[in-house]
Amino acid sequence: MAALSGARSARSATAGATRLVDEVFSPTVLAGLERVRLRASHASGERPGHTRVRGRSDVSGTEIERHTPYAPGDDLRRIDWNSYARLGELLTRRFVAEREVPVWLLIDASGSMGPGEPGGKLDMAAAIAGIVATVSLAGGDRVYLGAVPGRGSAPARDGEPARPPEPRADLDRVGPLRSRRSLTALRSFLTGLTPAAGQADLAGALDSALRDIRRGLVFLISDFLVERAAIERALDVIGTRRCEGKIVQVLSHEDLETSWLRGRDTLVDRETGESFRIEASPDTLARYEAAIASHVEAVAAAAGSRAMMSALTVSDAGLRAFLRDDLRRLGLKLVR
Repeated sequence: MAALSGARSARSATAGATRLVDEVFSPTVLAGLERVRLRASHASGERPGHTRVRGRSDVSGTEIERHTPYAPGDDLRRIDWNSYARLGELLTRRFVAEREVPVWLLIDASGSMGPGEPGGKLDMAAAIAGIVATVSLAGGDRVYLGAVPGRGSAPARDGEPARPPEPRADLDRVGPLRSRRSLTALRSFLTGLTPAAGQADLAGALDSALRDIRRGLVFLISDFLVERAAIERALDVIGTRRCEGKIVQVLSHEDLETSWLRGRDTLVDRETGESFRIEASPDTLARYEAAIASHVEAVAAAAGSRAMMSALTVSDAGLRAFLRDDLRRLGLKLVR
């Protein structure tokens, strides 16, 4: 399954429209993100930080995770005397670990995510990466970003058709970024993203990006309009690196609905440029809607079977809808 467009664009960018990624860095949104914190399940580094990592306790901290029986040599300051008064048993407090978390944000910048217009899929993906990166930097985490370009087709030889794309795991990247003083570099990277022709090799890019990362947190942002086997391979790379994965599927109104197809007889594959003749009959449109719904369910199921959080967002809905509806699905929560 690939992203399709009409032979003539179904809609054009509004002249002078503000990009979603620029909205992220507006004073209003940045002020709102100061109240958002990233929660990690098991991803953590060894350096002290502000991100709470449940399931990995420390002898000090701000939030009690559990109690353990006192053993000779334990720090007497960790004894819970209130518990002793109630139960007559010496217990020591263990706190939720607060660690720096290595955060990788990998953005699909292939042809399927284009065109790179304000409010488009790539713009939305960059905005989401900007939100997560800003929150992570505020929490003292170490942030890396990468954009996976498409695999361009090999040039045709005389008298021969173009050869299939060569596998590529090229990765345009920036990082590590370590504080909100890096917001200028972050914004420059994200606003410079443009879609590249061809399909992205997500598994190859993840394998390259995570080569030196263990127990990190990985956000994979894509429309995932690729074969299901390719999605499975990409998610398996995250698992084999012992990283915690969060999956963000970014689709457009055109991907999900078929009203714009009525009256068209030609579609163009945005990744390969190949044209397809279609008959936009009610049966064809119904089968397309069933196929995209099944594919969306398959992406969520692939993530869920690996204990990865996932969210689906529609680029046309805008940034406000993502902040309102999808942040919590990815483990980013407001603090009072």
